[in-house]
Amino acid sequence: MKNTKTLTVEGLTFTSRTAAARHYGLNPKLVNERVTKFGWTLEQALELEARPKGDYRKKVVIDGTEYSSMRQAAKELGVAQSTLMNRIKVGISVEEALSTEHTEREKLKGQSKPMFCQGKLYPSARHLLLANPALVAGGDLSKAVISLNDKARRAKNKGEIENLSVDEISIKYGLPKIRFVDQFDDWCVRLVEHFGDAVLRERFYVLSL
Repeated sequence: MKNTKTLTVEGLTFTSRTAAARHYGLNPKLVNERVTKFGWTLEQALELEARPKGDYRKKVVIDGTEYSSMRQAAKELGVAQSTLMNRIKVGISVEEALSTEHTEREKLKGQSKPMFCQGKLYPSARHLLLANPALVAGGDLSKAVISLNDKARRAKNKGEIENLSVDEISIKYGLPKIRFVDQFDDWCVRLVEHFGDAVLRERFYVLSL
């Protein structure tokens, strides 16, 4: 039976938390996590009311300026939070991260095969390794990508996973095609919304650390 429950925020009616998050310009995944994982009210999760007392956000200092959180830093610097965090994590300076973000959005190839690692889905083996540099351990990134893709291919041949590409998943589940990496998180949220977390692990290669 289809869920017909609606949510009301500031007199507006929404069919889901995700719809409400998008209306207020917030990441749906973040809003859902605040409600389900941290127990916030929907209004708090949407930043319409003060967050619960005792909530702790780690302050960050970038180029001598202190921000209350990485999210605030990304917002004020005009860059996607995930982009800023991932590029700093792999050793790219803040200046380079901002320069790259403002000059060109990273394109995502439709044939890229998403992969799971520690509960997170990445657009491709390359993105997974860039976000987790310890997995390369000073080796050749290109060789590591090839090795990871080979493992996924063997798992597909054994019938363990489907190992579908981004475009194939979009077509199979009626999702809009995406062309840029910064659209990937919302794409994942829509996939989980329709089919649940299990659909991701059943379709993609899972890298166990």
